[in-house]
Amino acid sequence: MQDSLEALMLFTFSIIWYWSIAKMLTTRQATGKSAFFVVLICTGYMAGIASKLVGWQMSGVLSPLIYLYCWNLIVTAVDLLLVLHFTRHVQMQATVRPVGG
Repeated sequence: MQDSLEALMLFTFSIIWYWSIAKMLTTRQATGKSAFFVVLICTGYMAGIASKLVGWQMSGVLSPLIYLYCWNLIVTAVDLLLVLHFTRHVQMQATVRPVGG
């Protein structure tokens, strides 16, 4: 039961990341997004992966949940790259001034 609930949590989190990525790709903006916050979430996924690896070392059984943690880390890293890209793009546009203006 515990693994099922953890899998449900990871699955619902991944849906949120898909939605976030789709929104950023559609609007081409990272409005309200913090790269620091996304890095913290990536760190949490890495801790989850480490936890499953330690469990594997202790029990000899690799939890299949590690694949959800890895997938969510990848999806969240894509979200982070988009946040950095669109934040930098907005900052670059703000520094460009029109000629004669």
